[in-house]
Amino acid sequence: MTKRPHLRGALAAAVIALVALTGCQAVPDAGPVQPGLTELSQGDRQVRFNPNGPAVDADAQEIVRGFINAASSNADNYAVAREFLTPSYSEQWDPSAGVLVDEGTRPYREEEGNVSVLSLSTIADVDEHGVMTSAAPSPTIDVRFELEEQDGQWRISSAPTGVILERTTFEQTWTRQELFFLNQRGALVPDSRWFLNRPSLASEIVEELLEGPMAPYRDTLHTAFPGGTRLANGSVPIIEGTAEIALSTELAEASEATLEDVSRQLTATLDGVSGVTDYDLSAGNLNIGSRDVEAPEIDQEPQATIVERNGGFGVLSGGDVDPLNTLDEPVVDLDAEAVSVAPTLQGAAVLSERGVSWVDDTGVALIDARAGQIAPVIDEFGYVWTYASRGTDGLVVRIPGEDGVSVDTPWGAGRTPVAIGLSPSGSRIAALVADEENSVLLVAPVTRDDDGRPTGLGDTAVQELWTSGAPVDFDWIDEQQFAVLSRVGEGGKVTFGGPGQLITETGSVPGGVHISSGGARTQVRVLDENGDLYALQGQAWQRQERERGIDVLAKVG
Repeated sequence: MTKRPHLRGALAAAVIALVALTGCQAVPDAGPVQPGLTELSQGDRQVRFNPNGPAVDADAQEIVRGFINAASSNADNYAVAREFLTPSYSEQWDPSAGVLVDEGTRPYREEEGNVSVLSLSTIADVDEHGVMTSAAPSPTIDVRFELEEQDGQWRISSAPTGVILERTTFEQTWTRQELFFLNQRGALVPDSRWFLNRPSLASEIVEELLEGPMAPYRDTLHTAFPGGTRLANGSVPIIEGTAEIALSTELAEASEATLEDVSRQLTATLDGVSGVTDYDLSAGNLNIGSRDVEAPEIDQEPQATIVERNGGFGVLSGGDVDPLNTLDEPVVDLDAEAVSVAPTLQGAAVLSERGVSWVDDTGVALIDARAGQIAPVIDEFGYVWTYASRGTDGLVVRIPGEDGVSVDTPWGAGRTPVAIGLSPSGSRIAALVADEENSVLLVAPVTRDDDGRPTGLGDTAVQELWTSGAPVDFDWIDEQQFAVLSRVGEGGKVTFGGPGQLITETGSVPGGVHISSGGARTQVRVLDENGDLYALQGQAWQRQERERGIDVLAKVG
C-alpha cells in the first residue's frame, strides 16, 4: 500500500527524542508555482513547486532552509531535496513517513558539532493513513539537522524524517477528502482524511477504504469490503472520468448485501475526487458493475434560531419570537438556564435550578435532579444525555419517562466538561474541557444497538480541536464541523474546526457566554452577557440590532 507522510504520537515527545518528523515535506520559502497536469482529471487542481537545488558554497542555514523548501516537491521521489543530503543519508531519508503542518515562522540557530536547529510553531500532523491530529497550543518545538562537509560543500547527514509544510502550502498541495464508512445500523458516516493531491489520489483513497476506519472508531464503524481485499493491479486508473477499480477475488464471493454496501461506500467517497464521474468495479474475473458517483443524502437543513425573550420561547424571526406552542409557557415557567430542543421541535430538555426537566405536549417532568449539571443534549433517536460534575454517575442517558443509564466516559481523570454535544447522526459525542490555559474538544464514538439505543462510548477520545483561552461553550454545526467559544481576556473567542480539520479563528465577541450553530456556519449565533446576539459577517462578529434582550439561546439537539 502506498504510504503517505506520517507523524504519530505526541509532537513534543517526538521532538525531544529528536526523531520526529522523519520524512515530512518541507514548506517552500521560494520558487515559482507551476501548474499541475492538464490532461489527467485528477491533476486538475494540483499545485506544483519548482524549488532550486543547493547553491555553490551555501552556508549551513541556506542548506537547511533550502532542504525544507525543496521537500515541497515530490517529483522524482523528492530528487531535488535529496541533493541537500549526503549520499549515504539520501538513501536513508524517508519522505513518506509523515507531514507536520506549522505556521511557517522558523527561527534558526546553530549549536556545537555542526548542528542546526529550527524552532517550529506546529498546528497539526498527518499520519500515513491521512489522519490529522490537532497540535496543542504550545511554545515552539525544536528540530535538529546534522551537517558535514562533502567536497568542500555543506550537506545534511541527519534530519527529521518526513516533510514539514507551512499551512498555506499544505492546503495548496494536499486535499481533504471524506471517506465514508458504515455504522452499526448501516448508515454512512464521513471520516476526514488528507491526501497529497497527485494522480494516485483515487488509488490511495480506495486503499484506505479497504483498510477501514481509524483506530478509535473501529468498534463503531466498519468497511464493507471483506478482509484481505486489495487492489488487484495496485492502482485505480481514471479513464475519461471513470475510475477503474479492479479488486482481488475476496469481493467476488461476497453477498449481495455486502456488494451493495461496498457500492454505497465507493459512490459517496469518490464523489469528492475531482474529475471522477463514475466507476467500474470488478473482483477477479467478476464484473460487479458501474455506478455514477454522488454525495450521500444528508437529512439536515439549517435550523431556526430559538430563544427565550420577554416571557416568550420560540423561533427568532425578523426580530420577533414566534412561540413554539407546546414548549413556550412550560420552558419560560421553569426559569431556564439552558435549553436543548429536540430535532423534531416537539420536546425540550431544560436545565434549571431543579435539575433537568423534560417538556413536551404532555407536560413537564423532572428527569435528572442531580446537582452540578451542564446543558443537556438530545439525540436524533430521542435520548436525553445529561452530565453532572458531582457524584459518581457522570454521564447519564435516558428516554424521557424511563430510568437513566450511566455511561463511562473516556475524557480522562481530572477533565470535567463544561459542555457536551452529539453530532447530528448521533455517532459521535464531543466534550469541551480545560487543559491548563487552553481549551480542547474531545471526540469519542458512540456505540448503539440496532434500534439506536446508546450502549456506550469508545475507549478513546480524540483531541480534535485546541484553542487558547478557558472553555465556555460549543456546538456541532453538522457532522464534520463545530464552533467553539473560549474566554480570552474579556472576549469570547470563536474557533471553527472539525474532526480531521485545520482550525479557523474568527475573532471574538465581547462578553460571549453561549454559542448555537443553527445547523450552518452562516447561522451560528453567539450570546453575550448582556443578552445581545452576534452573527459572523465577513471577518467580524456583528451585533444584531433586532436580536437583543435575549434571556436564553437554545440549541437544537
